[in-house]
Amino acid sequence: MDLFLTPRTQALILRYEHDRPVAENTTRDVLKQSGFEGDRDVSSFVLHPYNKDTLVRAQREQDWGWAFDENVRFAEALLARERELGLDLPVHLFGCAPLVLMLHLTWCLSRRRLYVYQQSREDGSWSLKADRSQPATPEPFFAVEGLPAARQGGRGHVALIVEVTQSIRDTALAEFQARHPSELLATVYLRPVKGPSERAVQNAGDISRAAEQFRAVLDALHDKVEGAESVLMAMDCPGSLAAAMGTAINAQTQHPLWLHHFNPEQRKYLAVHQISPRPRLASAREESLTPKQWQEKWKEIQDELKKVSGVHRQLVEWLGQPEQQQLVERLGGRILLDSQIDTTPAMERTPLFRYQAGSWKFPVDLLEGFRTLRQRLGSTEDWEECIRLLLVHEAYHVQQLGPTSYGYSGSGRTGWVLEAVDYDADAVSVEVALAWRKRHRAETAQPPSQALAAIIWNALESVRVFEQERPIQTLPERRLRRYLIWLFHACRLSTASLARESHPGLERVFIEIAGLPFFPDPHESYSQQRVRLEGLDKNDTLVLALYYRRELIRMEKPGWVRELLLTLRRWDERSREQSQDEVKLLFEALFDQHRSLLTPGRSPST
Repeated sequence: MDLFLTPRTQALILRYEHDRPVAENTTRDVLKQSGFEGDRDVSSFVLHPYNKDTLVRAQREQDWGWAFDENVRFAEALLARERELGLDLPVHLFGCAPLVLMLHLTWCLSRRRLYVYQQSREDGSWSLKADRSQPATPEPFFAVEGLPAARQGGRGHVALIVEVTQSIRDTALAEFQARHPSELLATVYLRPVKGPSERAVQNAGDISRAAEQFRAVLDALHDKVEGAESVLMAMDCPGSLAAAMGTAINAQTQHPLWLHHFNPEQRKYLAVHQISPRPRLASAREESLTPKQWQEKWKEIQDELKKVSGVHRQLVEWLGQPEQQQLVERLGGRILLDSQIDTTPAMERTPLFRYQAGSWKFPVDLLEGFRTLRQRLGSTEDWEECIRLLLVHEAYHVQQLGPTSYGYSGSGRTGWVLEAVDYDADAVSVEVALAWRKRHRAETAQPPSQALAAIIWNALESVRVFEQERPIQTLPERRLRRYLIWLFHACRLSTASLARESHPGLERVFIEIAGLPFFPDPHESYSQQRVRLEGLDKNDTLVLALYYRRELIRMEKPGWVRELLLTLRRWDERSREQSQDEVKLLFEALFDQHRSLLTPGRSPST
């Protein structure tokens, strides 16, 4: 995303054109009329140029993710460019977009000087409507109904309906009740004190006051409705007010906010995006850092990338040797061998491996995760093995014709299928890692079962680089199963009974836990279930089911399942040796009840 800024740039005009074009000349004239410099050293940028053939309003609710991601990428690109030039630009926003996208965009831009302009429905003229520096009116703008007066318990959701231009409560509430029939803990309405109307917002002071009240309501809901999994929000208001409310959202201290867009053809509200404390690349760079501190941090990130590039280079050189031809064929050809790593860390979201271009691009937050991983492992060899596991895993995905940088979008909706795809990629990466050990670290390749166990333990540590939470309190359902699958293999291969096995197998195993509470995953733009690993003390319905070598195994002791989940949750709070020992003891109890799980199997295969 190219932003044409220079060290002389004083401000940025942002034209947001989802619904219709916004003329640049018009915006510059409006700035002058509002008392700002409109031409000299003022840059202009179009975020999502208008295209009548790709209107987001016409798309299904699960297909809106790209539009929200576009907002995030713009905000990150702007911040990166400002860092580079030493700027802190005010943004003048001219938005023609759905309310949910206006609100989300300003949430992404909330920590800066922001001016929002509103277009008149009568004559098409623009005027400044939202200015964070504008004092709020002393009188309340909103009348607030339904806000709990005291703390209340329960698990579920809160309905938040903002009706400024017209009343929408009947339609919105019916939709929320249909989706969550027994899970609405409270229903809160925000409407102008004088009632909804086209002229409810009179000036910028009204909008400033409305944003203050909106923030206060979200804060109060977080304080008084502790068991709310999310706030379900529907709104009908001017775009400038939606934008102002976006600046009032603090995802770190408020409940996740589900944004709902009204589809007039279906006459219903669609759940299109959830705002939650998802780490953005911008959050990996503390805004409190001084320029000198940022330079030092940037050097550390670049050094990390050099280390990753070195591992890649050694892996490619080894795989290029004639004796590794069989492994290369297992990987689907020379995709990995012909690839190169971009030597500049990514400051915005980007595909990790663009195989058609033969290039890897590592983002800042992932490189910082690699550095944390190396510190936890305490071994250069183990860390390098983790990087190789990742590289081989991603390269193998290419031959699977699906979960790559070009075709993975939405695949999370088919969790069981994607889990099987990941299993094969994991198994191949473990196979390559064992071959590397035999060639370069022969003393760590024997006995084979112990070597495979050590590799899998490293793989489990490396997967945690991608987790959004520390300690882990929730997990995507399919990632939890992925952890369980490889914990089973690592613990099984670590047992003394398999130490003499010359060809230990990694046959496919199916594991799941029944009885866990589910909720929509706030960290993904597609529909995916997430499970809680916390608050399970009184849950007596937990059952682990395992299917391996045509045998169905059940562990119906909720206490055993809770201990396993607790160990996974507090993994990072203990040394890796302590965490491994805890989970080994738990699986030893399972193996003691079902000793057939430890019988030797057939030769390794995937």
